[in-house]
Amino acid sequence: MSMLSVRPARASDLDDLCALAREAGTGMTTVPGDPAAMAERIALSEAAFAGQGEAGPRDIFFFVLDDGERAVGMASIFPALGADRPFYSYRLSHLAAQTPELDIRASTDILHLVNDFHGYTEVGTLLIGESARGKGAGRLLSLSRFLFMITQRERFSERVMAEIRGWFDEEGRSPFWEAVASRFFHLSFEEADQRSASDFRFIADLMPKYPIYVELLPEEAREVIGKPHATSGFAMKLLSAEGFEWTRCIDIFDAGPSLEVPLDRIRTVRRARQLTVRIGDEETKPKELVANSAIGRFGCMVASGPITEETVTLKAAQAERLGLKEGEAALVSPLKPLGAVSKEPKA
Repeated sequence: MSMLSVRPARASDLDDLCALAREAGTGMTTVPGDPAAMAERIALSEAAFAGQGEAGPRDIFFFVLDDGERAVGMASIFPALGADRPFYSYRLSHLAAQTPELDIRASTDILHLVNDFHGYTEVGTLLIGESARGKGAGRLLSLSRFLFMITQRERFSERVMAEIRGWFDEEGRSPFWEAVASRFFHLSFEEADQRSASDFRFIADLMPKYPIYVELLPEEAREVIGKPHATSGFAMKLLSAEGFEWTRCIDIFDAGPSLEVPLDRIRTVRRARQLTVRIGDEETKPKELVANSAIGRFGCMVASGPITEETVTLKAAQAERLGLKEGEAALVSPLKPLGAVSKEPKA
């Protein structure tokens, strides 16, 4: 685990990332579905990492989890939602009514089609390969993105959101999709999912503009509103521990919860500080995230060397992996014990 690191994706990662994408399964909308799309994602990311100033409409920051030999995980930051196309969600609101004369009260939940996350930064595409699961790999990959945001703070929104994959049964069926969106799109979930990755116009054209009364949906569709996929529970708990909250917005396809938080309130961001690198073999607890914060040299890993008010100790191999030398500055933020979050998913 100590030599797993996070870095920007490179063109040479293409085959590894395509192999990982085949493991993603249904509902991972932001994972490129074919080699051409994956190559485009990498190229856009390389251009974004090389850029400066406010993020453009097509900027994507694409990261890989590197085990020293190959890419074994992926994650992304989409810095400016809505800059090139609308980003739709359903907002769940509560409606109550009464008739005093008859002393009858009624209440129901209503789904409104909204574009509430326009201008937010999104963290997504979190995917860990089978060989790297467990021992904090997902936590490293997920939280490293927040340290990167600190290094180029001006390129990201004041608010950050994350879509959590919604619930599917063991046969890959989404009750919410079948009860709602499939009635308007007349496509399979997979077809609509793939199309939405590059074209949101069909959503605006075909989705109903009027509120949907939740009580009119089948029970199995109502039960999964805001419910994460079995493999996404850890990701949701991890983000919740960082300060993300569900504000009753859901994905329009699978009803997965959308979480949000002000960037400056994210735990990893709040606890981060710049320390001077010291090379040594000592180990202590607790472990900390350590990143190379220099522009164009970002890398992040978990280290357990001694921390003082001014220094962080890295082993020579760790410093080499991060491209850091003794006396240089590193960005450091403490980790919560894994037990405080829960176990990582097995699938």
